[in-house]
Amino acid sequence: MTDLYFIKRKTFNVTTRFLKSGLCLIFIILVSSSAYSQAEREQPFIKYTSWAVMQLLPSPVFFEDNGSNKYGTEFGFEWQVTPLSYTFKPNKYLNHLSVLMIKPVKKFTGSAELFFTPQYALGSFDFSKAQRYLYNTGARVYFPLAQGGEYLSFSLGAGYYSQKNEYNSKVDGIMYEAGVYSVFGMFGLKFAYKQNAISKYNLGFYLKYY
Repeated sequence: MTDLYFIKRKTFNVTTRFLKSGLCLIFIILVSSSAYSQAEREQPFIKYTSWAVMQLLPSPVFFEDNGSNKYGTEFGFEWQVTPLSYTFKPNKYLNHLSVLMIKPVKKFTGSAELFFTPQYALGSFDFSKAQRYLYNTGARVYFPLAQGGEYLSFSLGAGYYSQKNEYNSKVDGIMYEAGVYSVFGMFGLKFAYKQNAISKYNLGFYLKYY
C-alpha cells in the first residue's frame, strides 16, 4: 500500500512539473508574440530583437543511435535557420526574396530556401559513439496542399550533414529530408535520412515562432 502511494505521488509530481513547464512555454510564446506584434508597429530594432528571441526556442527531434548490433534513440533539439528564401507567388505587398525573417505566407504558399539546422542531442550516443552536436545545411522547396499552404503543405529537401565520432573524426555526406506542415506553418513533422552517417535517421517536430 505504501509503495503504491509513493508511485502515485511520484507520478503526480512528474505530471505537475510537466504541466508547469508547458504553461511556462505557452506564456513565453504568447508574450513574445504580443511583443513582436506591437514591435511591428513601433521601432525596427524592437521588432527584429523580439523576432530573434523567439527563434532561440528550439524544436524537439529524435536521433537514431545504432551500433554494435544495438539500437536506440536519443532526444534532442534543433534550431531552424533560413538565410535566404525565394517565394514563387508574392502578392503586390511582398517581394520574391527574403533574408532570415521569412513570413509564413511567403514560405508555405510555395517557395525555395536555403537552410542551416544545428542540432544537439541531450543524451550520449551509447551505441553509435557519436558526438552530441551535429548540423544539416542545404536547400528545400515548399508546396502548398490546402488553403494556399496555410492549412497543409509539404517540403522536400537535400543537402549536407556533418557530425563527429568518438575519436573526433568528422563523418559527413549527403542528406535528404521531407516534411509536412500545418497551422499556418507553425507546426510540422520532418524526417531526414543521412547517407553513411553514424546517426542516419532523424524525426523532428517542426515548431516555428513568428
